[in-house]
Amino acid sequence: DGLIRFRYVDEVTTQTSDDIFASINESLPPLIPITSPNMALPFSNPDGLQIDRLDLKGGSLIYYYENRNPESVNVRITFPQVTKNATPLTFQQTVAGYSGSGNPPTGTNLFAPASLAGFRIQTLNDSVYVQYEATLPGGAQAPLSNFVIRLQDLAFSYAEGYFGNFLYEGSRDTLVIDFFDNWIRGDIYFEEPKITLNVENSFGIPTSAVVNVLDVITVKQNILSLESPFVDNGIEFPYPTMSEIGQVKRGSFSFTKENSNIDVILGAGPTAIDYDVDAITNPNNNPNIRGYITDSSYYKVNMEVELPLYGKASGFVARDTFEVKFDSYEDVDDAEFKLVVDNAIPLDVEVQAYFLDDNNAVIDSLLDAPQRIVEAAPVNTQGEATGTTRKISFAPFPEDRFKNIKTNARRIALVTSFSTLNNGNTSVKIYSDQEVKIKMGVKLGVRN
Repeated sequence: DGLIRFRYVDEVTTQTSDDIFASINESLPPLIPITSPNMALPFSNPDGLQIDRLDLKGGSLIYYYENRNPESVNVRITFPQVTKNATPLTFQQTVAGYSGSGNPPTGTNLFAPASLAGFRIQTLNDSVYVQYEATLPGGAQAPLSNFVIRLQDLAFSYAEGYFGNFLYEGSRDTLVIDFFDNWIRGDIYFEEPKITLNVENSFGIPTSAVVNVLDVITVKQNILSLESPFVDNGIEFPYPTMSEIGQVKRGSFSFTKENSNIDVILGAGPTAIDYDVDAITNPNNNPNIRGYITDSSYYKVNMEVELPLYGKASGFVARDTFEVKFDSYEDVDDAEFKLVVDNAIPLDVEVQAYFLDDNNAVIDSLLDAPQRIVEAAPVNTQGEATGTTRKISFAPFPEDRFKNIKTNARRIALVTSFSTLNNGNTSVKIYSDQEVKIKMGVKLGVRN
C-alpha cells in the first residue's frame, strides 16, 4: 500500500522428524529376550508414543538361540506384522541336538544380519508379535534357550500413529532492531506494530508453537515482556492430513495491539527481541488423532517484527557524526548558508550541527539554537499528508567564527529531532512516494 515499513526477520527454530524417529529407536531395548513362543514387542514409550505403522528404509535384525534338547529341532521364527510385499519376515533353520556337555548348538544369523530395508511394520494393539516353532523330529514342540533378538540401526521413511506430547526445544536467541541505533532521547509510538510467527509444517500431526520468552529490550535497557493469551496458551498451526502426505502447510499468527500489549512494548524504543519458542506435538493430548511423519517432514518457524511508519513521535532525537575538511576554503573569509525545504512528509524536523575538533570537543555550532528547518506537511483525519509545506532558513557564519572552524573543525555532529504534528500528539503515515526537497546555497565572502 506504499506505507513504509521496517521489517526484521529471524529464524526461530527448524526441526525435522529425526527426533521422533530417534525416540522410536530409543523405545526398543538393544537386546530383546524372547521368553515364549508368541510374544509381543511393545512399540510405545512413556511419552505416549503409539505406533500403528512403520516403513523401514534401513536397519538389521539379529537372532540367537540355543538348543538344549538332545534331539535336533527345526526352528521357524515369524514376525507376522513385519512384511515386505505382503510376506511376513521369516527365518527357518535346523539345529543339531545337544550332547549334554560343552556349549549347546546354536542358531543365529550373527554374521549375516537380516536387512530390514523395505519392510513395513504394522502393529497390533500397539505391539509387534514374535512367534516361533521349535519342532522335534517326532513333531512335538520344544523350548529354546537364551533366545534373544537384536534390532540395530533402524532407519524409517514413514511412521503413523499417535506421537504423544513431543517437545521440540528451540534455542534462545536475540533479534536485533537497528531502528534506534542513533537515538538519544524522545518518544515514538507505532500505531500498528506486529510480531508475526510464520510456520511451515509438513508433520502430519497437530503442532503448536509455545512461547517461553518474548521480551523487548529497550534503548533505556528496560526489559518488557509480551503479554497475550496466546503466549499463555500456545499457538496452533495447520498440518497436512492423512490424505495430504508430502504436502507442506503454511500458516502465520500475528501479535497485534488487539490481542497483546505489543504497541506498548514496541513503542518504548526496542533495540532487540529476546525470544525462546518451542514446538510441541499433539498439544491437546488427544490419542484419537492419528497422524504421520516422513523422513522429510519438518517444522520451521521464523519471526518477523514489523514497524510501520504510522504513528506519532515527540522529540525523537538522533545523532550522527561526519568527517569534514575545509582545505579548499583557504581564501574564504565568511559564509552564509540558505536552506529552502519543500516537505511533503508530515514530520517536523529540528536540526543543530556541532563542529568538533581532533579531541571531539565542540568548537562551534552551525545555528544559534536548534531550528525547525523542516515543517510538517498538513494531514487529513487519517494521518495522510494532503499538501506540501515550504520553509526557508538562513545560517550566517561571520569571519571570526568561520576562521575557527576552517582551522580546527575535523567533524560535524548532526543532532536531529523529529516530531509529528501538534508536538507529537497526532499520528501520521509516511509513504514511499513522499519527498523532502532541500535546496542549499552558500554565499562566500572573499576579501583577496
